[in-house]
Amino acid sequence: MPGIVATSSRPETLQMAVSAIVIWRNQLLLVRRSPPIPEQWAPPGGKVNPGEHLLMALRRETREEIGVALNPVRFVAELELHMRAKRYVLVAFLCDIMLEPERLNAATDALETRWLSLENARRLPLAPGVHDVLDRLTLR
Repeated sequence: MPGIVATSSRPETLQMAVSAIVIWRNQLLLVRRSPPIPEQWAPPGGKVNPGEHLLMALRRETREEIGVALNPVRFVAELELHMRAKRYVLVAFLCDIMLEPERLNAATDALETRWLSLENARRLPLAPGVHDVLDRLTLR
């Protein structure tokens, strides 16, 4: 058929993922990922399970990484990422935190949390797509 081109003998799989952008006193919340990629930093978030609603996944993933479910306020960005034989669609939301931010700590799925200015956050080894999300972020 015209217009159809096979690029691989294996079809790419699609994985949905969510990301929670939390800003407090002009600081961005980032978590250092747990293995297998502990050197990378990203906003809290992760994979969406099959059949799971995006906002439910966001709340579940933030509970797992920072011990608290966040309240999504506004859509920030949707990105498509290609890594190895997998295609990711990452959806980022600006979120409110429901407790005092100073008391926030890494939970079971993260090694460390930090509050950083956007400038300092960009200096860390960030997970794929994080720079793009930060580029699209406009604070209101």
